Amino acid sequence: MATTTIADLMGHDHDRLDEIFNQFHTIKKQDAQKGRSLFQEFLTGLHRHIMWEEQILFPVFEAQAEMVSDHGPTGVMRNEHRQIKYFLEQIQTKVAEGDLTTEEAEEGLLLVLTAHNVKEEKILYPWIDNCVSDEERTSLLAQMGN
Repeated sequence: MATTTIADLMGHDHDRLDEIFNQFHTIKKQDAQKGRSLFQEFLTGLHRHIMWEEQILFPVFEAQAEMVSDHGPTGVMRNEHRQIKYFLEQIQTKVAEGDLTTEEAEEGLLLVLTAHNVKEEKILYPWIDNCVSDEERTSLLAQMGN
């Protein structure tokens, strides 16, 4: 069954990414190779997710709300994306060096990511679903590969 709302698609992607990150955190010390592979999967998926938001969804929100991108909810989300990317880079650097003591950066990432996801799932995604037509929603979902 195809996903029919932005909120469903993006919420499921959050859940999928959370599960991959949890697996990385759990396995990294027992199986470094598997840990590196999981982190790469998480990194790739999260970068894709952020790209969907910044290049596909946020412009729709901004046009509908008649907001400049540096102000309002999408400005906050973009700022949080920068924070998320900062922690991702810290983890990626350590993992690439074979150092899996990434707990401090993981904590920082989870602090930002958890609150960020809640704001998106409770406010932003439903708002986008409610402000676009069925045809626009179908087009947005298609652009995100659904």
